[in-house]
Amino acid sequence: MALETLKEYILSPKPEEQKRHLIYQYFSELFPKSFHEEKRKSDIYIDGQLVVETKSHAVDFLEGFYQALHYRKKGLSFSAVCVIAHKFIALWRADDIPDFAYKIANNSDPIKPAREMGVINAKKTGKTKKEIIRKKASFILMPGDFEATLFQPTIIELFEFQKMVLNLEAKRLQVDSRNFIETITLTEKFFDKPLDAIHCFYSIVGVWDETSMLAMNDSNEIRAFSSKKGRFSEKLNLHPKHFEAFKKFVEKRYIFTNEGSGFTEDYYFSRFDEVISRLNPEYAKQHGIFFTDINLSKFALWFVHHYFEKKLSEKYVVLDPAGGSGNLVTSWKGHLKHKIISELQPDLLKTIERRMQLDPEEIQTGFTIIPKTSEGVGLNFLDISGEEYLERLENEINKKNLFIDKPLAFLLNPPYKNTDENISKREKVDAQYDVHNSIIEITGTDAGRERYLAFLGQILNICKYQVEKHPGFKPVVMIFTPTSWLIPRPTYVSFREIFDRHFKFENGFIVTGKEFFKLPGKWPLSFSIWTYNYKGKGNNNIVKERDFTHIKKHDLDINWNDTLENIDKTLLKLIRNSKIIKLDNSRGDIRETLPKLIKRRDGELYTQPRYDYSHAKRKEDYNKLVSGFPLKDKKRHFELKRTCGSVIGEFVGFYDDNTPVRVKQDNYERMTIKPDRIWFRLDNVFININQTKIHNGSPDKYGFAAYDIESAKVTLSWFAITKSILGLYPLWANQYNIWTPQIKKEMERYYYSLCFAFALAENVCVVTKFEANNPSEGAPEVFVDNPLCPANPDSFWSTTLDKEILSEPPLAKQLVDKIKELYTFWNQAYCKGKIMEYVGLHDEPYFKYFSYPDFLTPYSGLVQIRKYATINNKTDLVTKFEEISKVTKVVKENIYRLLVEEFGYFE
Repeated sequence: MALETLKEYILSPKPEEQKRHLIYQYFSELFPKSFHEEKRKSDIYIDGQLVVETKSHAVDFLEGFYQALHYRKKGLSFSAVCVIAHKFIALWRADDIPDFAYKIANNSDPIKPAREMGVINAKKTGKTKKEIIRKKASFILMPGDFEATLFQPTIIELFEFQKMVLNLEAKRLQVDSRNFIETITLTEKFFDKPLDAIHCFYSIVGVWDETSMLAMNDSNEIRAFSSKKGRFSEKLNLHPKHFEAFKKFVEKRYIFTNEGSGFTEDYYFSRFDEVISRLNPEYAKQHGIFFTDINLSKFALWFVHHYFEKKLSEKYVVLDPAGGSGNLVTSWKGHLKHKIISELQPDLLKTIERRMQLDPEEIQTGFTIIPKTSEGVGLNFLDISGEEYLERLENEINKKNLFIDKPLAFLLNPPYKNTDENISKREKVDAQYDVHNSIIEITGTDAGRERYLAFLGQILNICKYQVEKHPGFKPVVMIFTPTSWLIPRPTYVSFREIFDRHFKFENGFIVTGKEFFKLPGKWPLSFSIWTYNYKGKGNNNIVKERDFTHIKKHDLDINWNDTLENIDKTLLKLIRNSKIIKLDNSRGDIRETLPKLIKRRDGELYTQPRYDYSHAKRKEDYNKLVSGFPLKDKKRHFELKRTCGSVIGEFVGFYDDNTPVRVKQDNYERMTIKPDRIWFRLDNVFININQTKIHNGSPDKYGFAAYDIESAKVTLSWFAITKSILGLYPLWANQYNIWTPQIKKEMERYYYSLCFAFALAENVCVVTKFEANNPSEGAPEVFVDNPLCPANPDSFWSTTLDKEILSEPPLAKQLVDKIKELYTFWNQAYCKGKIMEYVGLHDEPYFKYFSYPDFLTPYSGLVQIRKYATINNKTDLVTKFEEISKVTKVVKENIYRLLVEEFGYFE
C-alpha cells in the first residue's frame, strides 16, 4: 500500500501543501522508527540517512536539491537527498553529488532559511551544471517519463526507487529497467563487437545480483558467480586483458528484480529488440527485427484461448520458426507447453535458450531449440523446401525421444523486411539469402520480396506436406502481419487465391503497430488465425477482424499471473465496445468512378488516368537541360534524378512547392492555357491523404483534372474526403484505396455544394507567367490564370461550379459569399482593376526564378493575396481571411459529418 500512496502523490497535480500528508504517510510506513517531519524545517528527515524535499513543480527540482543540501548547515546528517514533485522524483547519493554542487552549498549563508538558499543556489548553477546534477541522480523519473506507459497500471519503477531508499548504504549501483541498455552500452569497450557486449549481459543477467563476483580460472575461462544463488554463468567471450576492468565494472553493480511483483530476469529478455536496435541498428534493420512486445504476446495467446482453442498444447505441436527474443512463445497459464523454437540467427537462438533456462516454468513444460546452440548456426526458414524443413525438425525432436505426432500450430511474428533494397548492406550483417523456388512459385517474385509473405508461402508448403503424411491433420497458423495481404492489395491478389485454397480464416484482431513496435509511420498490425482446410475451389474466406486499435501499450501491462477469471474480466472490459472490421476490396476505388476521356492516339474512351510529368532520367540526360523548370532553378535541373516536364512545353504545371514547370500536351488533351479546368494531386490511398492539393496546372505526380461538372463531382469529392478525414479516419483504413461514398440521393446536391465551396477556399492556384525562351530558346510565353476565382467570368468556377451552390442549407453559400466579398474588396481597395507590381512576393516559388517583377491581379489566387496581406501587414485583408477560415472549418466539419454519420463511410 505504501507504493500506492507515493504513486498518488506523484501523479496528483495539487500543490504540495495539499497532498503532503501522502508523502508523510509513505516515508513513515517505510521508516517507522527514524522518520521525522519538518525537522530543522526540512520536509522529511530519516535519521542519518535521507533528507526529502517536496516541490509543487518538476522545474523547481534544483531548488529542492540545494534546499536539501543546506540542511547540513542546520545540523542534519545524511547520505542521500531526494526531491519529489508532480510527475518527478529523484534520488542522489551523497558520494555521487558533484564537487561543484557541494562548493556552492558550502558557501551558503547558514543563517538564511533552506528554502531561500535553495532558490539562490539554483540561480548560481548554469544549464550545463544543472544537467550534470540531473545525470548524477541514482534514480530519476521526469515528467516526460509519465507521458508514455508508467504507472498504467504497473509501478515497477517505484519498486526500484523504494529498494534504493531502503539500501542507501549499499555499495553497488542498481541496474534496472531504466538504465540497463545504457549499462550494456558502457560494456562495449570491453568487447570487439556490440553483439558480444549484448551476449555478455544476457549470459550473466541470471546471476548478477548483490553478491556476484567475476572469476577467471587457470585456463583463462571467465564466468560470473552468485553466492546468493549458488551458480555460475556460462563462459564469457571476454579477452583476459579486460578481466580486471570488467570485474570492477560488474562488482560495482547488480541487476534489479522483484519476484513479488512479477519483475524477473525475463523482463530484460523481453526488451532484447530495443537493446539490439540501439547497439547494432543496421543488424536490426536489415533482418527486419521487430520483436513482439511481451504483453501483446500474452494478449495474443489469451485471444487464441478465448476465441479459438482452449487446449492448444494438447491438440497441436507449437512451432515458432522466427523466435526472435522468445516473447511470443513465452508460456502463459500453461497455454503453451512443450514448444519448438527456431531462428535464422544463432545470436538470437542463444538468447532464447538463456531465457528459457532461467524460467522454471519453461524448464518444467519443456522446449526444443533447433538447431542446437552449440552448433553455432541458425536454421533458415526460407532457403530450403518445406519438406526438408519439416524433416529437420522431426530429426531433432526424435533425438529427445519426442515426436511431431499432432498438427503443427505455427505461432510467429515474422520479419516485415522488404528485400528490394541494398544487397551489400544485408550481406554485411548476414541478412542476404535466397528464397527457395517452391516459395516463389506460390508468392510470385514481387510479393515474395516481403519476407512475411515468404514465411506464409513456406508455412503453406510445410502444412501441405504434413497433411499428405497425416491426412486427418489440420495445422493452424497464428501470425502477426501487416494487413496488406488480407485485403488484399493488388500485389497480393494472386497469392491469396492460392492461400485461400489451403486455409480457412478463423479469427483475428488489429492493433496499432507503432504502439507496440518501434516502427516508422502509423499502420494497422494484424494477428490472424487460420486452419488448414484444402478446397480446390477455394475457401470462401471473409476476413473479419476485431478492431483493437484503441488499445495502448500500457493497457496490456496487467498482472498476467492473476487468475484467468480476473484476466478475462480485465480484458473483456477493455475490448467490450470494439467493432468487427471486414478486410476486403468490396468498398471499391474512387478512381473507378472518374468519367471517360478520348485517347488521342486511338480515339477510344478510357477512364481518366492519372498524369505524371516526371520520369527517371536516362544516363545521357544528366548535366543537361531536359526539364521544364525555370532556367534559374539550377538545383532541380541538375540534382534531381528525374526529368520533369519539357524544356519547350507550351503548357504549365506545378511542382510540389508551386514552382511552375513547362509540360507538353498529354495523350488525353487535358492541358490548356485557359482557366477552364482545375488540376489536383490526388493520392488514392489513405496513408498519403495529407499530400493532396488543388492547382491550376498539372502536378508532378498523381495528377487528375476536373474539366466539366461530372469530373468535378468525383475529383472535388475525392479532395474533400482527404481533407475532412485527415487525422480522423480509423487506422484499419490505412492500407485501403479511397472509395466512393454512398451518397444519399436527398443530400447529393448539398454534399457537392460543400465540396465545391471547400475547394474554392482550400486551393493553391496562382496567377503567374512563364517567360518566353526559358529555359530553352523557342519556348513560348505562357500566362497562367486562376480557374478558381469567382470574380473572373471565364474561370472554371464561374462557368461550371458556381451555379451548383445551394442557397439552402446556407452553409456552402455562406463560404462562397465570403470569398466573393474578399475578391470584390481586393479589387476595389487594392488592385482597382489593374496589375500591381513589386508586391513583396518576389521570393515565392511561382515568381522568384523569373526576371519580371512579382505582381498581383484582381484574379490572383487566395494564397497569393493572403501572403501579400501577411507580408505587408494589411489587417483589413487579414481579418477577411480569418472570417473565411472560420467558415471553411465549419464546412470541412460538415463534410466529415455527412461522410461518417449520414453516408456511413467507414461502416
